[in-house]
Amino acid sequence: MRFFKNIFSQLHTFVLWALMSAIFWGWIFTLVTDAPPAKKITVYCYVPEIRDTELAVFLERDKPDGVKMIQVHNFEYLLFNSGAVEFGDILILPSSEIEEYQELLRPGDPGLQVYDAAAHTGAAADYLGYTDEDYYLFLGAKSVHLEDGAAQAVADAFLSAP
Repeated sequence: MRFFKNIFSQLHTFVLWALMSAIFWGWIFTLVTDAPPAKKITVYCYVPEIRDTELAVFLERDKPDGVKMIQVHNFEYLLFNSGAVEFGDILILPSSEIEEYQELLRPGDPGLQVYDAAAHTGAAADYLGYTDEDYYLFLGAKSVHLEDGAAQAVADAFLSAP
């Protein structure tokens, strides 16, 4: 009985150490599995529903040379990492949000329409839950892959996605 009383009196310490351990190992896992911006392409999609893992796997089939990984995120991901979208390589935006994110897009880039709301057809429709408005693909203004053409190659692969 005294043994259990001793354990329960120290329970808060055990929980704190377990929480700190989980945070530490999560950080280590992120460091090991992530790549620097020069070695990855990040695609941000402003859609309510997304099958991000499946779309990333599709896009990685023909990834450009020098690119280690392709990440696909919903804009909700930015709630946890708000500065990340600034360096996004590809942005998929509905027509109603283009004005708000104009500073992230290359100046003078009209975007490429990837979803036609009237026809209910578009690129990567199997992976993205488009809403009832037109969507456009933009290359990010601060993308590190504008010069080497890797962002454009992934954008072309996106256009061929079912």
